[in-house]
Amino acid sequence: MSIGSGPLGFSAVIPLFRVERYLPDLLGSLTRQRPGDYTLEVIFIDDGSPDRSGDLAQEWLDGTGAAGRVIRQPNAGVSVARNVGIDAATADWVTFPDSDDFLSIDYFRRAAHFLRRHGEGVSVASTRLVRLSELENRIRDVHALKFRFAAGSRRVSMVDFPDFFQLNVASVFFRRGDLLARGTRFRTGLHASEDALFVAEFLLHESAPMLGLVADARYVYRRRAAGDSAIDRFRDNPDTYIGRFRDGYLQLMEQAASIGAVPQWLQAMFLYECQWLLPAQLTDDGYASVLDAAARGETLAALAACAAHVDEDRLFRYDATALPLESRLLLNRLAGRPVPSWVGAYRRGTVLHLPVADPASVQLRGSGDQLIEADATVVTPDYFGQQILHRWSADSPGSVRVAADGRGRAVIETVRGESLAQQQDRHRRRVFSQLRRAVPAREGEVRVWKPVPGPFGSPWRRMGWDAQLLRHRLGRLVRRWLRR
Repeated sequence: MSIGSGPLGFSAVIPLFRVERYLPDLLGSLTRQRPGDYTLEVIFIDDGSPDRSGDLAQEWLDGTGAAGRVIRQPNAGVSVARNVGIDAATADWVTFPDSDDFLSIDYFRRAAHFLRRHGEGVSVASTRLVRLSELENRIRDVHALKFRFAAGSRRVSMVDFPDFFQLNVASVFFRRGDLLARGTRFRTGLHASEDALFVAEFLLHESAPMLGLVADARYVYRRRAAGDSAIDRFRDNPDTYIGRFRDGYLQLMEQAASIGAVPQWLQAMFLYECQWLLPAQLTDDGYASVLDAAARGETLAALAACAAHVDEDRLFRYDATALPLESRLLLNRLAGRPVPSWVGAYRRGTVLHLPVADPASVQLRGSGDQLIEADATVVTPDYFGQQILHRWSADSPGSVRVAADGRGRAVIETVRGESLAQQQDRHRRRVFSQLRRAVPAREGEVRVWKPVPGPFGSPWRRMGWDAQLLRHRLGRLVRRWLRR
């Protein structure tokens, strides 16, 4: 597709619903946009908002003379509103900012500069998402996938680097012609992961999608202090646990499998969703108390159906976030596979910790092949009531040989000061020969600290990230030394 010689055209599609309090910040950031080699039309969809959101948008259009319009409709949800906006857009590229967020003053100029140079070679272009916490009144670059931008603006093959994927649409630019030609629309009736499913469905039309990364264009995502945004309420909606997997990811995975294979980047997107779902079930704040026993069973069935489409190698090589080993093992068991033979018996002091499918199968043997009786503790972590993965632990001083689930287990010793989660992550990385300079994740961590993967990019940006990584490693070493 030729970019052409005229200014690059952008259509910003912005649904409005009960955002009167926040909309002025977005409108102000649009007013302050620096001029560049682009044109901008802003299409507001007043989705039956009961406040003055639609009026504020119309007043802004009238007062600034900006191109665009306000489309008013009865409340039908954000997906319907965005679909209406796609049909109304007229520019080369379409993006979907959320009405309670705002943009850096050079947002569209930076995006136009990147797309002018690389637009023909990318499937979508993603800008850098940073977070404003209203409680802290501070903007921080803390997104779990920030590593993608650590080498500056670049193009990355999602086939060669499947941990480079995109889940939101607010900070992404799509070719309008491709949206129309592929018939890609936001799914209605879902209340979780609509963005990610839209992106995935769009990219499944390509055998080798290329992700464009615009590192210098910052999209500011607002974390509301009131806790009333959709992302704050999603844990109270059963669709978060069932619908997005059964009616969303599974359908896309089956569609891809029917014509070949499920792309590894789509598998990685599913695993990213599990990062926010599975570890949270072991916390009071994240536990899915909204689900009854039947719904918990449906959740496990939906996860199992999706996990069956995830290659075992991709499951354990996934490195976009710090998905705990236990979560990976649960997904492997849900997919009908055994606990892999490389999984260890993790010694901490004199206590051995084993993730097992069958606790009764654990055997400890000492010298002379003597069977050792162990006073074991068995815990079944409550992931939606699952009963196929357990934690076995027992005191076992001295040298022992361990077997579980019919296989021998190597005893993995701990490093002073590391947690069990770090010990397991370090061992997994060693087994899969992954990035030796990466810092093993601690309990509860999401971001992965590792050298910047992927091609091209600025060597100076890479050096800056390497310096951050070195400081991170040194900080952990110092803290370990102080705890001695």
